[in-house]
Amino acid sequence: MGTVTGASGGGNMRAKVHWSIYLPAGLVAALWGALALWAAQAGAETILTLALLVEAGAVPLLLVMAWLRARGRVLEIGSQGLFLQTGMLRPVKLGAALSMVEAVEAHRSLLQRLLGAGTVEIRLKGGASWRLDDMADPEALVAGFKQHK
Repeated sequence: MGTVTGASGGGNMRAKVHWSIYLPAGLVAALWGALALWAAQAGAETILTLALLVEAGAVPLLLVMAWLRARGRVLEIGSQGLFLQTGMLRPVKLGAALSMVEAVEAHRSLLQRLLGAGTVEIRLKGGASWRLDDMADPEALVAGFKQHK
């Protein structure tokens, strides 16, 4: 899911969202799971019920939202231009010729550097821009753009 493919040989380069998109759901699950364990041992029935409701409702919802986001966002760079698809339920497809692209930049926080993820910002001539958070190997995307341009 979080791989960059086709970076060499002049073919199209295709990238998807990094696996770290699922971290918020995992963090919520771990924290509320720990709270549920504590509440069960302490006999705090109300807190235990609340924690179990969060585990049963919010965590699956966060996972589904992350899965839809991950499945619905793809960036493809080729000799014809940049093509971006966002959304799965209501997909939006955008494209721009390489001559219309002013810059492609990668930005990474410390945590993103550790995980191998990052943000890709695509600026088009005329002032429009696309910002793609949580992309896998953003430097490879920038290098792929430079290779095709």
